[in-house]
Amino acid sequence: MNRGNSRLRNALLDLLTIFLLGLVLLPIIWVFIASIRPDADIMSRSLIPMQITFDHFAEIFSRGDFLVALRNSLIVGTLVAVCTVLIAVPAAYSLSRFTYRGRDFIGFLILATQMLPAVAVLVPLVVIIRSLGLANTLTALTFTHLALGLPIAVWMLKGYIDAVPRELEEAAVIDGSSQLGAMVRITLPLIRPAVIAVGTFAFVLSWGEFLLALALITSAEVKTLPLALQTLFDPYSFSWGVVMAGGVVIAAPTVVLFLLFRNQLVGGLTAGGIKG
Repeated sequence: MNRGNSRLRNALLDLLTIFLLGLVLLPIIWVFIASIRPDADIMSRSLIPMQITFDHFAEIFSRGDFLVALRNSLIVGTLVAVCTVLIAVPAAYSLSRFTYRGRDFIGFLILATQMLPAVAVLVPLVVIIRSLGLANTLTALTFTHLALGLPIAVWMLKGYIDAVPRELEEAAVIDGSSQLGAMVRITLPLIRPAVIAVGTFAFVLSWGEFLLALALITSAEVKTLPLALQTLFDPYSFSWGVVMAGGVVIAAPTVVLFLLFRNQLVGGLTAGGIKG
């Protein structure tokens, strides 16, 4: 009887999960379908397209401003991801492994920065950027995106490093390795899934960020993809298909990154070190 109730409960939970997943995926599926439908067919109630066209994507990639924005987003996103990993790994390792005055306070400040929404620091940030003469530059956008994602990256990596047994590093030090060598040869390979997750998170955060870019960027030469997508909404006439195609282009890197690194993102933290 209990087994029958357990199976029924599991079946209901599976149905509920599928239903909620469908609700989440339905707008995404609609955007993709709308991007390959003629404009006249987009507003129909059916999700099944009567006709398929790739003219919207051709129009998107024929726009010079959109290609420039694509290049800018790739540059900023890649720089932010690389710099986040290079800074967050040693910072998190320091907070996790070393004891020094002010360590706990620094950790508290890193965590406290996540309590403030980006809107709260938007005005002073814009004032500082403009006073430094960095407005309308990819440099300013890179640094602001880096500052936005770096605290959470450090805190995430600290949790992963805390879970790595210290005995593994101590054994490497006994064998003649330095502390830095132990970090590179022992800890870093074990937290590789976390490093990849943090880098991916930083790239996606920068790639789709809109508010800071809107406040800091006005020149067409340094606009990013979210800003370029905004320009597609012409107040007099615009194509929903082109807008949806632009949305698909913006969403594509996130999907590709997950497909490329799905094993690392869901991989075990210390399985390799324990088994070895």
